[in-house]
Amino acid sequence: MGSFDVSTLEAQCNHLLVQGLASSTRNSYASGQRKFHEFCRQLGKIHPSGSPCPVDEWTLCLFATFLANTVQYSTIKVYLSAVRSLHIDQGFPDPLVDCLRLQRVLRGVKRTQGDASSQRLPITDVVLVIIFKALDVNMPDHCMFWAACCLAYFGFLRSAEFTVPNLASYSPSIHLGVADAAVDSTSSPSCLRVRIKSSKTDPFRKGCFVHIGRGTYPLCALQSLLSYLTIRGDGPGPLFLFQDGRPLSRSLLTAWLRRILASAGVPGNFSSHSFRIGAATVAARNGIPDHQIQALGRWASTAYLSYIRTPAETLSKLSKQLTAGATTLL
Repeated sequence: MGSFDVSTLEAQCNHLLVQGLASSTRNSYASGQRKFHEFCRQLGKIHPSGSPCPVDEWTLCLFATFLANTVQYSTIKVYLSAVRSLHIDQGFPDPLVDCLRLQRVLRGVKRTQGDASSQRLPITDVVLVIIFKALDVNMPDHCMFWAACCLAYFGFLRSAEFTVPNLASYSPSIHLGVADAAVDSTSSPSCLRVRIKSSKTDPFRKGCFVHIGRGTYPLCALQSLLSYLTIRGDGPGPLFLFQDGRPLSRSLLTAWLRRILASAGVPGNFSSHSFRIGAATVAARNGIPDHQIQALGRWASTAYLSYIRTPAETLSKLSKQLTAGATTLL
């Protein structure tokens, strides 16, 4: 066994400890950890070390109750995961294990709040046409937005796979760039290949390729992206950029999307994830086999089934099939 420097080894270990959590996850946890620290400070639960860790179960119950006054159940769960992560970073045991009272408090929060968030609606092919008609694709920003919408829909993309929070957080090893999109032929392209370098279900960034064929105008990711790239050029940075240099973020995408649909009189809760939901919904409606839908969306499990939205009128028509055998007896 060779010699080693303890301080160097500890520094390397701390680096690996940080890398063990995705930077996006660590950033999302930061807000919850700040709230937890401030809550414990006001409660007088800060240890001499200056840390709120380790924490007892009752303090976690009070923290969850405090949060329930301002945020939803799902956010509380994220904040508690942030508290767990803080304990792991500081070398303490998982504070959420065997917390029966906390589990009951959380169930109480869920029962009290109910399902406050309305279900995200799908952006189907019909809704895409409405979006297209509201845009002037001769305008650079509109052309960019339309290309992003088409790529998100036909690629079954998660929002984090094609948007960037801001230029400072852009990383060419994670986010889409111009070089990540390629066609099978420059003269007569029929297939678009997009390299997804990182995603929610790919924490080790093995990456994968998404293949998209030609659609029917104007619903065509291949053509809309090529049209946009003639304007954008092949410069560095995020794939989708506004003319002022800002990247297309999830918040900007969602805000523009909702403005368009609200102006068109289309009610409901739409988000950047609605493209992925819509693609799965339309695929199922048009008879694409389940295993192919799963492959298109890169789902590793049957989770894709929860993305498929079946219209109420379709469900109501099924009632007649429940009496098919009895009609011959009447």
